[in-house]
Amino acid sequence: MKFTITDPSDSTTVELIARPEDYNGDQGLRIIFPQKDSFVMVEKNGEWNVVDETDINPELINAIAKELKPVARYT
Repeated sequence: MKFTITDPSDSTTVELIARPEDYNGDQGLRIIFPQKDSFVMVEKNGEWNVVDETDINPELINAIAKELKPVARYT
C-alpha cells in the first residue's frame, strides 16, 4: 500500500510504502521510505509503535500512524 505524509521535520511531502510483515508473531507493517532505511510498526491497543528501531522522530511516527489508522481499520 502506498500513502503520503507530510514530514514534520521539514514539511515536505513523502510517499511511503507499507508492506505486511510478521514481527515475532504480531502482524505489523514495514514502512519503506524512499532512499532511507525501513522499519516495522505494530498496532497494539489502537496505537502504532515502532518495534525494530529506537532512533525515530516521534512526530514522524505520529504522522505515519495518523495515515495508517483509517486504512488498517477497514482492511
